[in-house]
Amino acid sequence: MFADALEAAGQVEGLTLSTSQTLPDPDDDVELGNEAKRRGRYRHSLQILKPFRITHKHQHPVDNAGFFSFMTLQWLSPLAWRAHKASCLKMEDVWGLSCNEASETNCQRLEWLWHEELKRRGKDASLSRVLWRFCQTRMLVAIFSLLIAMVAGFVGPALLIRALLEYSQCSEVKLPYGLALVGGIFLMELTRSWSLAFMWAVNYRTAARLRGAALTFAFQKILRLRSTKDVSTGELVNICSSDGQRLYEAVSVGCLLAGGPLVGILGLSYTTYFLGPTALVGSAIFIIFYPTMMLASRMTAYFRKKCVVVTDRRVRLMNEILGCIKFIKMYCWEMVFAQNIQKVRSEERRILEWAGCVQSLTVGVAPVVVVIASVCTFTLHMSLGYDLTAAQAFTVVAVFNSMTFALKVTPLAVRALSEGSVAVKRFQKLFMMEDRQQISVKTEDPCNAVEFKDATLVWEKKKKKSQVQQKRGGMRRVLRREKLRLYIVTEESKGKSEEPNAEHLLTHMEQESPQSTISSTQSIRPPLHKTLHRMDLSIRKGSLVGVCGGVGSGKSSLLSALLGQMTLLDGSVAVNGGFAYVAQQAWILNDSLRENILFGKQYIEEKYNAVLEACCLFPDIIELPYGDMTEIGERGANLSGGQRQRVSLARALYSERPILLLDDPLSAVDARVGSHLFHSAIRPAAKGRTVIFVTHQLQYLPECDEVVLMKDGQIAEHGTHVQLMEKGRNYAALFNSVQQENLVRNNLKNKQRAEEESSPRPIHVNDGPKPHTESNKGEQLMQAEEKGTGAVAWPVYAAYIKAAGGPLAFIVNILLFLFTTGSIAFSNWWLSHWIRQGSGNSSLLQGNETAESDSMRLNPHVQYYSRVYVLSMGAALFLKTVRGLVFVKCTVRAASVLHDKLFKTLLLSPMRFFDTTPLGRILNRFSRDMDEVDVRLSMQAEMLLQNVTLVLFCLGVVGAVFPWFLFSIIPLGAFLFIVNRISSEMCSNSHIGSFFSKKTTEPKNLSHREAYQGQGSHS
Repeated sequence: MFADALEAAGQVEGLTLSTSQTLPDPDDDVELGNEAKRRGRYRHSLQILKPFRITHKHQHPVDNAGFFSFMTLQWLSPLAWRAHKASCLKMEDVWGLSCNEASETNCQRLEWLWHEELKRRGKDASLSRVLWRFCQTRMLVAIFSLLIAMVAGFVGPALLIRALLEYSQCSEVKLPYGLALVGGIFLMELTRSWSLAFMWAVNYRTAARLRGAALTFAFQKILRLRSTKDVSTGELVNICSSDGQRLYEAVSVGCLLAGGPLVGILGLSYTTYFLGPTALVGSAIFIIFYPTMMLASRMTAYFRKKCVVVTDRRVRLMNEILGCIKFIKMYCWEMVFAQNIQKVRSEERRILEWAGCVQSLTVGVAPVVVVIASVCTFTLHMSLGYDLTAAQAFTVVAVFNSMTFALKVTPLAVRALSEGSVAVKRFQKLFMMEDRQQISVKTEDPCNAVEFKDATLVWEKKKKKSQVQQKRGGMRRVLRREKLRLYIVTEESKGKSEEPNAEHLLTHMEQESPQSTISSTQSIRPPLHKTLHRMDLSIRKGSLVGVCGGVGSGKSSLLSALLGQMTLLDGSVAVNGGFAYVAQQAWILNDSLRENILFGKQYIEEKYNAVLEACCLFPDIIELPYGDMTEIGERGANLSGGQRQRVSLARALYSERPILLLDDPLSAVDARVGSHLFHSAIRPAAKGRTVIFVTHQLQYLPECDEVVLMKDGQIAEHGTHVQLMEKGRNYAALFNSVQQENLVRNNLKNKQRAEEESSPRPIHVNDGPKPHTESNKGEQLMQAEEKGTGAVAWPVYAAYIKAAGGPLAFIVNILLFLFTTGSIAFSNWWLSHWIRQGSGNSSLLQGNETAESDSMRLNPHVQYYSRVYVLSMGAALFLKTVRGLVFVKCTVRAASVLHDKLFKTLLLSPMRFFDTTPLGRILNRFSRDMDEVDVRLSMQAEMLLQNVTLVLFCLGVVGAVFPWFLFSIIPLGAFLFIVNRISSEMCSNSHIGSFFSKKTTEPKNLSHREAYQGQGSHS
C-alpha cells in the first residue's frame, strides 16, 4: 500500500511540458559553502523530527506532518478514507502538490547540478555523481534509520531472547525480570518496525522527487535537441517510462544494501564470543553467500542491459508500424510486420528467461542459507567435543535468522542499483547530446531580418578521427570529411568562382547520401548530407523572399539552419526576431481546430476570422460537425492533407512572429486554393513581416521581392525576378521551361474564376449560429483511457493463469511452492525437536557423582538427527531449483502469450480505433505495461506466493504449539483486508498515457518547437 500510494503521489507531479531556461541561483540551497544557508536549507525538513505537529500553514498534509505521522503515513488517512467512501479515487480528489515535490523545482536543482558537473569535468561528467548529490542527505538519513533497525533487530534475538531462554530454564521465578525481558523484546521490535517505516517513507519521497526531476529534465532535453538521429523513438519511450521507474526503484531499495555488512559484523562477533570459534563456520557461509548473491544480481542486471536494447528495437518497430498502419492495412502487410515483431520478441523472451532464472534463485536461496549455516555450525561444534545446550542452539538460530533479512534484501537492492545504473547511463547519453545551436539575435545591419555571412553548415558535427574509426564504416566517413575540408580550403584560396571539380564533389556527396531529399521535419539523417556551403545572404525586414531549386539543393536546409538544427562550421548566422514555421508535413495537435490555430495565444475574434478567411478555412469549418471546436485527431486524422497544411499556415499567421519560414506550404493544395493562399495570406503577410517562401511553384516568384536559387547546397543566383531573367542563366532557363505549363494553369484559373463569380460567396462563419462556439462542442474524437477501479477482477487472474499454461501449470506451481516452503519449515521443526531432545536422558559422570546433562552432543541419536537435517537441506535446495525453473518458464510464457494476443488484436483493429486512440497510449501498452508483466509482475508474484506459503506454515506450526495464538489472526486478518481494499481503490497510472502521447510526438517536431518556443501551454 505504501509503495503504491507514494508512487501515485509521485505520478501526480504533473510533469511540465515547457522548457525551463532559468536555473536555480548558485547561491541558493545547493550552495555547500555557506553554513547559514545550510541551516536554512534543512530548517523545514527538521520540523518532521518533532513527534507531533499541529499546524495547517502548508497546503499539502505531508508538510504539516510530525515524526509519527510521517513515519506511519498517517497523513494519508484522509485520502484513504475518501477513496474508501467513494470506492475510487480521482485526480481532483488528490491534494495540491507540495512545493517540495514539484517536478519543476526539483528539475531546476538537478539541471543546475548537472551543469556544474559539466563545468568541472567536461566530457568526463558523471550523472551518477550528480544524482548522489541530489539526494545524498535524505539517503544518509534513510541509511542511518536502516542501521538503527538492523541493530534493534539483532539485539532482540542475540541478547533478550537468550536471556529469556535462560530465564525459562531457571528454577527460580522472577516475574518482574521476565516481564522486563518480554517488554524489551517488544520495544526492540517496535523500534525496528518504526525505523524501517521511517526509512521507507523517506526513500519513497526521495525517489518521487528524483524521478520527477529526471523525467522533466529528460523531456526538456528532448525538446532542446538539435536532432534525434542518435536516439530512436523506442529508446526515448523506454527512457521516460521504464528507466524512470528504474531510478525510482534504485532510490527506494538501494540503501538496503548498507545493512548487510553491519549485521554480518555483529553476527560474526557475537556468535564467535557466544559459541566459540566454530561459529565462524556459519558466519562464513553467510559471508560467502553475500557476494554470491551480489554476483547473481549483477548477472540479472547484465541480462537487463541486453534486454533493454532488444526492447528499444521492439518499441521502435511498434512505433513505425503504428505510424504507417494505414498503408500496412491497405497492402495487407500485417503478417509480414507481425513476423518481424515476433522475431524480436523471441529474442527478448530468451533473455527474460535467463534473467528470470537467476532472479528466482537469488530470491529463494535466503531461507535455505539459515538451514545450511545451522547444520554446518552445529555439526562442527559437536564433532569437536563442545557441548551445545538448547539455549545456545536457539540463540544461534535466532541470530542467523536476523542475519537472513540482510541476505533477503541484498539481491533486491543490488538488482535495483544495477538496473538503476543502466538507466543512469541511458539518461546520461541523452543529457550529453547536443542542443540546438543558438542563432545570434544581433544582425550587423538593423534593417536586416536574416543574415548569412560566409556560413558553412552541416547536419552532423565533425568528430575526431579516432572516434569515427571505431564505428562501422568509419574510414569512409573520414574520407568524406577530408574531401569537404580540402574543398573548403580550395574555395578559400580561389574565391567564389564556381569550379567544375567542386560542383562534381558536392554532387557526388549528395549522391552518397541517399536520403538527401528528406525534408527538414524528419530527424534521422546520414552524416553531412544537404551541406550548405559559403552562404552569403541578407534579407531585409518586411520582404518576401522566394527560394527555389531542384530536389536536394538545400532549400529546406536553409530553413533548418535558421532553426538551429544544423551545425555551423564557419561564418555566422544571425536573425532579428522570432520565427513561425510551416513545414512540408504539417504538425497537428490532438485538440480542437481553434486551439491548433491559437496555439496558446489569446483568442481575438476579429483577428481569428481574418486568418480563417485568408487561409480559406471557412468552407471547411462549416463542414465540420462542431465547427472550429471539432476535435482534431492525432496527426490530423480527420483532416485532409490540404486542410492540415492550411491549419499550419493559419497558426503561423496568427502567431504574429516577425519572421515566417514557409517550407513549400502550397504543395498539398490545388492550384486555385494555392493562388488564394499566396495572394490572401502569404503576400499580405509580407507587408509587415519577413517571409522566406520555399516553393517549387515558380509562377509565384515574379511577385516576390527577391528570389534565391539554390543548387548543390549553395546560392547559385540571388536578386529580383527581373534581374535574374535578364542574366539568362540557370534561373531564367528553369523559369522558361515551365511557361507552357503556366499557360495551361492560367486558362484553368480563368475558367474557375468565372465559375466563382457566377456562384454565391461562401457563407461567413459569423452569419447565423457560429460553428466554432463552445456550446456546440460535441463528443470527443479521442476516446478517454479506461481506468480500472477496485480490486483486480478474477477473470484477469484466470486470463493470466490460462496464458501461463492453464490450471495444470498453476496447480504444479502451487504444489512446488508448498513443498519448498514445507521442506524449510520441516527443517526448522526438526531442529527445534532435536534441540528439545537435549542429551537424550544421558548422564555425565562428574567425580564420584552422576549428573544430568542437557548437552546435545551426548545424545546417542545425534547422527540420526543430523542426517535428517542435512537431507531436509538437500531437499529444499532441489525443490527450490525446480520451482524456480518451472515458475520462470510459466511466467515468461504468460507474458509472451499476452503480448502476442495483444499485438494480433491490435493489427486486426479497424482504422477508426487508430484514429481515436493516441499513439502514446498504444505504445504505453507495449513498453511500460509490457515491462510490468515481463519483469515486475513475475518477481512480485513469486515473492507473494513464497511469503504466503511461509506464513501459512508458520501459523500452522505456531498454532499446533500454542493454539491460543490463532485468536490473534481474526483482528489481524480484518486489518489486512481493510488495508488491501483501500489500497486497491487508490488512483492508478492510467493518466500517464497522455504524457506518453506528447512524448512520442514531440521528438518528431523539434522544428516547430524551436519556431514556436515559449508561445503557450502547447509548446
